[in-house]
Amino acid sequence: MSKLNQPLWDHQKKAIELSHGKNQLALFFEVGTGKSRTAIDILRYKCAANERLLRTLILVPKIVISNWQKEIADYSKIHKFDVIPLIGTGLKRTATINKEGYKDNMQIPKIFITNYETLGMESTFKALMEWGPEMIIADECHRLKNPEGKRAKKCIELSDTARYKLALTGTPILNSAMDIFNIYRFLDNGETFGTNFWKFRSIWFEDANSGWAGQPNYFPKYEPRPETYRELHNMIYKKAVRAVKSECLDLPPLVRKEIFVEMNPEQQRLYKEMRDQYVAYIDDVLKTDTPRAVVANMAVVKALRLMQIVTGYAKTDEGEIYKIKDIPRLDALSELLEDLTPNHKVIVWSVFHENYTDIAEVCKKLKIGFVELHGKIEHKDRDKNLKAFREDPKCRVIIANQAAAGIGINLIESDVSIYYSKNFSLEQDLQSEARNYRGGSERHTSVTRIDMVSPDTIDQLISDALASKQDISKKVLDWTKEL
Repeated sequence: MSKLNQPLWDHQKKAIELSHGKNQLALFFEVGTGKSRTAIDILRYKCAANERLLRTLILVPKIVISNWQKEIADYSKIHKFDVIPLIGTGLKRTATINKEGYKDNMQIPKIFITNYETLGMESTFKALMEWGPEMIIADECHRLKNPEGKRAKKCIELSDTARYKLALTGTPILNSAMDIFNIYRFLDNGETFGTNFWKFRSIWFEDANSGWAGQPNYFPKYEPRPETYRELHNMIYKKAVRAVKSECLDLPPLVRKEIFVEMNPEQQRLYKEMRDQYVAYIDDVLKTDTPRAVVANMAVVKALRLMQIVTGYAKTDEGEIYKIKDIPRLDALSELLEDLTPNHKVIVWSVFHENYTDIAEVCKKLKIGFVELHGKIEHKDRDKNLKAFREDPKCRVIIANQAAAGIGINLIESDVSIYYSKNFSLEQDLQSEARNYRGGSERHTSVTRIDMVSPDTIDQLISDALASKQDISKKVLDWTKEL
């Protein structure tokens, strides 16, 4: 059976049917529930209704441009020569639009696929405006959430001229329920929530910290007014369809575990000094004329330095990397991999380059076959490593970075993921989790996520912060289920 004839899931059918009577629709589909396939089918129906291919712009994260090309080829009969990636320099992208988007000085229908950064390229943006897309699909549209962002403003300027629009994301609300404003500003020219963000905020939200105003540590915390939850929810779903994996796919249970790992004495000392004094000394200051220092001159750097220490290394003010010896976290990882890899393929996630070599050394000592997928892996080796992990029975581990490998990659061969280190990005956390918990995971009896956590440290703070962000999203998007 060709992919074009593969049956749709019920939530995909619902979205496609709803799109027939709408020119704008948001697909709030969790990762792995088929939002791109659904968008392609909606595009097909819109083209059929107009009896021709529509001038279409698809905005995506850079890493998935080729994925979209492939999926359009798999799920439609649109000719491959009509599906064109806009990549390279701004001048090259502009030249591609002018060459492929016109015939005899007349605009012609094509599908251009490009990354959001293209909108910041002046000549390319101007060329897109002149070409005039009739349909715009914004994949991972939560990237437009900042009303003051240059990229978001350019996208809205372009979208205001388009007839059809689709907004795709599994995480419409990442940090605040206010994230929803700009998605709808893109989607319907302000019909739902207006065109002024500040007015939107004043109507729907209140400052939960207003009682602390004027205090030294005051910061505003805007949350939906309790009396507006129902209406806010209803307004969102007039033009949106939500798909949650646990409800619409026959997936195995997702088992979450936390492995608590204490720090060794040296880690504890460095951590305490950095936490309390914004500086930690690698060397004994009484025995060294010029002790090496780990310095943080602002809170964000302090958080980064604390995260690094927890995972086993410190970075001095001069950029020197100091590896802490005998890290309990690595010992715990070694035990996990030794127990798991005989029967499971395992993803080990990490946010720091310095962790990759440590994790790789653990695999080498255990004689476990592994590959890597992160920012230091050249593009030519990326597909080779993925193929090895998927197909080679001797390759049991993939060491991956949430930012580099968390989007556009299917890793359903694995039923276990270990988070050796992570950051405050809810998007990267959810995207990475969905690499092996998605359609196709039903081959496993369960999928297990293991978070390595050092208690009473920034590790715990990150876990709590991510859970809090998820709660905000669920409270707004899944309001009716709480009645």
